[in-house]
Amino acid sequence: MDDLRLSLRLLRAFMVAVDSGSITGAATMLNVAPSAVAAAIDRVEAEFGAALVVRARARGITATPAGRALAARIRPLIEDYSSVMKEGYALGLGLQGTLHIGYYAPVAPAFLPRILQEMANDNPDLRFNLRECDNITAQTGLLDGALDVALFAGDEVLAGVETRPLLDLPPYLLAPRGHAICQRTRPEISDLKDVPLVLLDLPVAGAYVRGLLRTAGIVPHIVATASSVEMVRSLVGAGMGLAVLNMRPRTSVSYGGDPLVAVPLAAGTPLHLVSGRAEGAPRRLVQAFQDRLHGWFGLAEAQDLITR
Repeated sequence: MDDLRLSLRLLRAFMVAVDSGSITGAATMLNVAPSAVAAAIDRVEAEFGAALVVRARARGITATPAGRALAARIRPLIEDYSSVMKEGYALGLGLQGTLHIGYYAPVAPAFLPRILQEMANDNPDLRFNLRECDNITAQTGLLDGALDVALFAGDEVLAGVETRPLLDLPPYLLAPRGHAICQRTRPEISDLKDVPLVLLDLPVAGAYVRGLLRTAGIVPHIVATASSVEMVRSLVGAGMGLAVLNMRPRTSVSYGGDPLVAVPLAAGTPLHLVSGRAEGAPRRLVQAFQDRLHGWFGLAEAQDLITR
């Protein structure tokens, strides 16, 4: 049985007619012809196979007990529908509600807060939910509706995700201040042979570094792995080893207070940072955020995230 054979328009016409006790009165309230209201009542009665109103030429209509019960059930349905439509229009017309952002961009805290604060200043009713995730989780979040927009490495893009490029991120070495490798202008990947390494062990990032080392014919000497950039930075700062990273935060000190140095590598294919959303027309809020995000990445200060 098709549960959607009666439209909300027909049910609303029936409810208004029962409430007003008049087909003509209901037609005036709904701004339709009386014949349309009468036809709606006929359709509803035919669907349920019951007499729901009693028609009296002089006195209008009177609902039967079944008709009154049905009208009472329809009323909250119509009210819920009106509420959903109002919320939907608000989402489309104004920068309000909650923007759900996923990021697989290890130093997103270096730039996202400023962009979001500017949006919040212009739109006091706006709220933000930020979720750090890996590359695949960010994209599946877009596809299942858990996220509105995401930042991630766009080297592996799932079907149904639409991306816009933000920045190309070449690899660099992270070392504690005073390490001998800091004396070299542009060390080679081959210089990492037998060097203790700390690996950012996340999807894409971990495979990317291992691929660079493998291409250079190096069997990596990994002494520690971590799933966060700041832990990697702190391990490097403490002297555990060096790390190969792509995006640089706007500080040269680890959480542990140790000074760090970013040294550009002579070669290495960059990772591609992108913003993404599910394919299709975006909400105005999503579009506004992406426009601000890409506007910031067009500024000179965005280049501070790159080690050259």
